[in-house]
This record gives sequence, C-alpha cells and structure tokens, in this order.
Amino acid sequence: MSSGSALPQTLGSITATKIKELSKQRALFEKRRVEIVNAAEDAPSLRSKAQILLEGVTKLKGFPNDALDQEDLDTDNSSDEDTAIADRTERATHANIRRFLLQSKYDPSVSDRSLKGWITQLEEELQYLELRHKHADFYSNLVTEWLGDFEGGVASPTLDEDGQEGIGFEKVSRAEMQEQRATWESLVFTEEDVDASAIRAYLDSLFKATAPSQQALKELREEIRNFGTDFASKKTWFEVSDLEWVSNSLLKSDLLTKEKTAVLKEFMRNSAVAQEVADVLNMRLASLDHWSWPTGGIPVEMRRQLNGKYRVYMDEDLLDSLMFEYLGVKWSVTLQSAFKSFLHTPAWKFLREQISRPEMSRRSRFTGERTQRRGISSVNDHRKDTYTRDYFMTLLPSSVNEGMASYDDDDQNPDTTKKNPLATKHSLLHLLITESLIYTSLHGQFTAIRSDFKWFGPSLAHTTILTVLEYFGVPQTWLSFFHTFLKTPITFVQDGSEAPKQVRKRGVPMSHALSSCFGEAVLFCMDFAVNQNTNGAYLYRLHDDFWFWGHEETCVKAWTTMTEFTKIMGLEFNEEKTGTVRLVGKDTKDRQSGPSDPDPLPKGDIHWGFLKLDPLEGRFVIDQEQVDSHISELQRQLASCKSVFSWTQAWNSYFGRFFANNFAKPAMCFGRSHIDMAISTLSRIERTLFPDSSSGVTDHLRHVIADRFGVNDLPEGFFYFPVEFGGLELLNPYIPFLAMREGIKATPQGRLQKAFLQYEVQYHTAKQRFEEGGSAEPADTFSTGADDDSADLSLEEFTRYSETYSRPLLAAYQDLIRVPEEISVNLTPELHRHQMSLDETVAKDAKDRRVISDQWYNMSAYWQWTAELYQGEMVRTYGNLAAVSRESMPLGVIKTLKEGKFRWQS
Repeated sequence: MSSGSALPQTLGSITATKIKELSKQRALFEKRRVEIVNAAEDAPSLRSKAQILLEGVTKLKGFPNDALDQEDLDTDNSSDEDTAIADRTERATHANIRRFLLQSKYDPSVSDRSLKGWITQLEEELQYLELRHKHADFYSNLVTEWLGDFEGGVASPTLDEDGQEGIGFEKVSRAEMQEQRATWESLVFTEEDVDASAIRAYLDSLFKATAPSQQALKELREEIRNFGTDFASKKTWFEVSDLEWVSNSLLKSDLLTKEKTAVLKEFMRNSAVAQEVADVLNMRLASLDHWSWPTGGIPVEMRRQLNGKYRVYMDEDLLDSLMFEYLGVKWSVTLQSAFKSFLHTPAWKFLREQISRPEMSRRSRFTGERTQRRGISSVNDHRKDTYTRDYFMTLLPSSVNEGMASYDDDDQNPDTTKKNPLATKHSLLHLLITESLIYTSLHGQFTAIRSDFKWFGPSLAHTTILTVLEYFGVPQTWLSFFHTFLKTPITFVQDGSEAPKQVRKRGVPMSHALSSCFGEAVLFCMDFAVNQNTNGAYLYRLHDDFWFWGHEETCVKAWTTMTEFTKIMGLEFNEEKTGTVRLVGKDTKDRQSGPSDPDPLPKGDIHWGFLKLDPLEGRFVIDQEQVDSHISELQRQLASCKSVFSWTQAWNSYFGRFFANNFAKPAMCFGRSHIDMAISTLSRIERTLFPDSSSGVTDHLRHVIADRFGVNDLPEGFFYFPVEFGGLELLNPYIPFLAMREGIKATPQGRLQKAFLQYEVQYHTAKQRFEEGGSAEPADTFSTGADDDSADLSLEEFTRYSETYSRPLLAAYQDLIRVPEEISVNLTPELHRHQMSLDETVAKDAKDRRVISDQWYNMSAYWQWTAELYQGEMVRTYGNLAAVSRESMPLGVIKTLKEGKFRWQS
C-alpha cells in the first residue's frame, strides 16, 4: 500500500477516535474504582465492606442489580429483565454472595472468616478489572504502532503465493531480483524458434494413431469449435449476475493492486455501478476482434515470493482485467469439460494388471465370486479414481462459480470439497511413499521421477500455444484475439516513468485465467502421450510440476516420451528440480548397471519443499542445510518489522506456516518419525533464532514489549490467545503436529504387513471352502472348459494380482495415504469453569472463527489444545481467559489490518 493510500489514514482516524473514547472510559473507571476502594476502607463492618465491594464490582461489570435484593429493585424502579441469572456464571457467584450477606445479618453461622473470603475475592476482581483496563490501553498502543507501519509506507498488503504474508518492498532492489529479471527479459523479449509444422506432425502421430483416439479427437474438436463459434456470436455477453463470480475469481488471482481491489469490491456492492460495468464490458466484448492494448504499454512489477523467487505481475486496466478473467474462466471451463470427456473415451488407457481370461476363470471358480465387483474395490481402482479426481486438469475449473485455482494457493475453502493446491501437493507426497511401500513389497523395486519445466510461464512459445489451440478446433476469431493478448507491450514500474516499452514475444502473463488455460491445453498433450506410451500409467501433474513412478522400464518410457514432447514444444526441463530415486525391497538385490551403460533416467535428487527423498531410508527427510538458509532469511525479515503486530504476522507466515507447510502434512505412510523430525527441526529453528531466550519467541517479544511499552510479566497465553481475547495470536506449529502424532498407532510397514496377513487368511478360507464343496460359481462364467481341480490356486497364484483383487491391500492403501486426525486434548473442569465466565460478545466473535469460546465442541482441535495449555497463567493474571473486554479495544481495525497480506521484503 502506498503512503498516500486512504486506507491507513481512515483506519488511523478511526483508531485515534476510539482510543480517545476508551481513554475517557478508563479515566471514569479509575475514578469509580478509587471511590469504591475508599468507601470499602471506611466501612464500619466486614459485612458492609463486602456489600460496598459487591455493589461496586457488579456496577463496574454492567450488572448493578445483581448486588441488590428485590425490594431495592422495586425502590429503584428498575426493570427485572436482567435479573434472570444463569447457573455456573460469574453473575451467579455475585448473586449468591448477595444472598449470603443478607443471611449474615441474622445467621451467626455465616462467620467472619466467610466474610473475609468474599472481601478478598471481590478485591481481587477489582484488581483484575484494573489490570484489564491497563491491558486495553497497552493493546491500543500496539495497534497504533502497527498503523504507523502503514502510514509510513513500510507495508504493502497483498496476497503472496502460497497464501503467505510478507513485508513491503525496500526501495533498493537486491541483486537476485536483478538477476532473475535479466533471465525473464531474455526469455520474454526473444522469440523462440519453434516449428509449427513439426508440432502438428507430432500431434497427428499422437492423436491419430488409433481409431479410438481419432474418434476422441473428433469429438474434442467439435466441442471446442462449437463453443468458440457460439460464444463469439453472443448478443449479450456479460450479465450483472456474472460480475460476482468474475470478481471473486479475479480477487483470488492476486493480480490487482490494493486500490483496484477496493474499487472492484465497490463495483460488487453497488448495483447501479455494476450495471454500468456490465454495459462497458459488453461493448468491449462486442468489438473483441478490434481490441488492442493501450499504446503506452502495461506496467509490470516484480514481487518476491516467500521461497526467494520473483514473479512479474501486470497491472492492466481494471475493466480489461475483468474481461480477461471472464473469457479465461469461460474457456477454461470448456477445455476442462472437453479434456475430461476425452479422458473417459476408449482412447485413454488406465493402469491395470495383465490377467488372462483363463486365470480370471480359475480365480472365479476358486473364490466363488459370482458377480463382477462394482465401485472402488482394489488398489488399481483407487489409483484411477485419485488420478481423475485430483490430478487431471485440476488447475481448470469445472464451472464458472468454482473459479480458477491457483497453483500456489493454500487457502482453505469450506464451500468446496475440492482439495486446495497445497493439500493436493501434500497428498501427492503421501501417494508416492505409499506406492513405494507397496511396490517394494510386491515387486521388489520402485522408481520415481520428478521434474518441471524451466521458467514455464515466461518461456512458453506463442507458436506452440496457438498451434495446439488451432489443432484442437479453436476458431480463427479467437486465435487472433489470443495472439493480440499474448503480444503485450510492457514497461517496468521499478524503472520509473521513463521506462522503455517492449513487446512480449514469448510466454504468458502471470495470474491470468487465459494463461492457465493456454498452459493446460499444451500440457494435456504430454499427459496423453505418456498415457499412451506407458500403457496407462499415471503422470501426476500439478501444472508444470510433474511426477511419475512405478517399474523402472515404465519410467524410462515415460521419461523418453516427456523428453520428446519437451523438444517439440520448445520447452526445457528444470535441472534443479529434476531427479530420479530408486528404492528396493529389503529382500531384493539392487541391480547394478555396468560402467558402460548410460542411465536413461535423469540425474539428481527428488526434492519438495524442505524435503528430500532418501533412497536408503525410503522416506522423506528434511534438508537441514536448506532450512538453515531460510533461518537467515527469516532473521532478516523479522529485523525489518517496525511493529509488534507486523513482527507477529511475519513470524506466523514464516515459522507458523511456511516451515510447517514445507515439511508436508503428516500422513500414516510417513509414520511418527516424520512428525518427530518436523518438531525437532522447528525446535532447532527457534533455538537458533533466540539462543539467549529460555522460552524462545515469547521471551524475545516480552523484552521488546518491555522496552517499547514498559509492560512486564505478560503471561504466555497473551502471545498465543486470539485477538478477541486481547492476545497477539502467535501461531504454534508444534501443536498440530503433536495432535496428529497421537493418532498414528502403527508403523507403515506394520500396517502393510497386516494387509498381507489378512489376504493370506482369505486365501486359506477360500481354499477350505473350495476343497469342501467345490466351486460355487456357475460353470458358464468365464468358461474355458477347465474342471474344478484345475481351478485350485496356490498361495503364490492367489496373491499374484493383489493390486487388482486384494481388498485388504486397498484398505491398507487408503489407510496409509490418510492424514491423521488432530486428536483433541481433554476438557478439564477448570477450563470449563473459565469458559462459562467469558463475556458474551467475546465468546460470539470467537465462536465464528472456531477459536477459544464458551462452546468447547465449537473450537478447533488447535484452539482446544491452546486454551488448555495456557489457561492457568491467563486466569491468574487477568482473572479471566480474556485479557480485555471486547468493547475496550479497536477490534474492527485489528481485523481489517489482519485481512491485508503482505509482500515479503525485497
């Protein structure tokens, strides 16, 4: 956000006004508190002192009638609407003290000791109220300091890749940004020498190789051509109702500046303005064949990602952005539908074991299975279902309301059952390890390849894009528009107002729906090529990041196919992310190649995030050297933060999410050892960052806060409790790992061995039934003329095709890829009692986010754990789980600032 933006000024004004009002309230509170204390000290008896304190405390807490009996209420002409007091609440305690004080006037069994106890209790409540007001004052100062970041132009809210937050750009660019810009420019402003006729010949050899593929191609072309023709002939393109889904999709893309985001949201709120926007877009769309970029060029800027890479974002006119998003989503939905239809034609192969009909017949007679299995009944069924659901064309939406997926987005969307991209990446790692366990157990060997394309977006040749789209039946009208769209005249914001204008000759613009559409269309060809040449094996692809595994000879075929595709399309593999790992079973001898045999598979390790696939251990291990480099970067980022809240956001993003995300979500196939490795590494990171602090990050922040604000002895819960409770809401990444650790009861190898034993038991049961009664299958099923004696299977024959027939293996497979549920801690009587005393407004605000509230089962496992862990010190310090009342702090401003996500320091 620029220093001239209206948002920080508005928030600053709101905050200053509210803090001024809160200051008046605190002054009034202090005046009343002193009056109550003085009156209590002058009280003639213990009973009257207790009564004075009770009346004072209940009045300060907003329920003065709780200290008065019914006659007093009648005299005061007060309403009895608030006299109903719920059990197990703080008000219930006060009402009982009132009753007991009345009893003490007559009943000598109510002793002075009891009176002194109530006096002490009420005096403590008064002290807690004083401390909570002081905390509110301190918290307001924290917010004011945070606003100073914005007003000083330090922070720049935006959404970073992977949904992370960052900190604003420095004026001076780092050398690495200049290096990456030079590489980007060398690609984008240089036309790639790609042979369109060679691409068409390659596509012909692929899609016209068989009769089923020819038919599938024909249907694919018809669907795409019909859509393009009908779409171009629309009378009215854009309805007002379309603005909502187009805007939501565009907002997810992280393309717009903060100012344009605010303008777009205003479009969405104002129906009259929305109609004007729709009218203008319809005019632009109606003359699409004459559309062109502004002659002055489109400004672009480089944004740093949390992984240290820079990406180049365009900042075109907002109405053009809406038009591009509308067209991109519409075309993406169409291509996704067409490619999915192609997937379900006879042209597409699916992985299966080659089982002869005689073998099927023998097995059917031996097991007595009468009907063909339905649904997902085997590992191969599950592989097919997983691939088609999670890894085939998942970047493209199936409907306009679903919107475009971002390859780097990790935001959870509760309104869809579709996995977010980060969860899909983690699931891919779970699949790989699970498959390696099964392959090495059943086949003795497992090979995996991982690669992606070097600078895929900036290097994708326009000739490649347009040739592929033309081959698939996109009409010429649209090809002409796409050609104009790709040839963007651009200028770099960082170069100032005199920056030279250059026209893009290669590559696609970042975070545009049309770009995703073009890339997926090209990569669909690679998907199908690998499918055909490996007889149905699965290429697990997340945009340009792709993984393949299985038998080594199959991997060689896949890699050869991908290499040919890459050369034809004018792409290049990214050697830094390319590698092969071979794993062998414990009873299998590793095959050694002769010295003269060149390895047909790519060299290099398989990495993902901070993980490296260890070929000796057969599991992912954390690359500690890579972690060390990010510790240094985190130190630099934290040092640049000017406020406690911005420091907290940077810490949450980097330590709380980035490290944990890149250790991958635990799964049963990883075992407990992966969790132990992750939390040990987190602990090492924290000790390295704060070597002199016994409590790590919280000790560091205590010292910072004491130096800046003079506030000491803050309880641990203040740092971790939610902002609704007056906390900083530091994320604690240890808790989710530990909560999942408890749910892992068996080793991966032990779970797989259990499945093998269960399948062997099934064999002996089937054999006994077969020997006692013969085959239960009708003679004509899979009939081959074989008698029942020949249908008797050995154990080796029965288990030969486990991936097709074994239900126990399927159950183990599904178990191994499962992410363990976070086990909740137990609710203690202490926390339950403290929950009951929460202010209703605080509890309601918190309940909406599933953080700490008065409803235990409405809290997430993380917040249940956090509440139980830190409750004691919070209650001892503030007399309550919440350190401050809801109305005593600028919570709305805090939430507005937290909604803004920040770019990382350049």
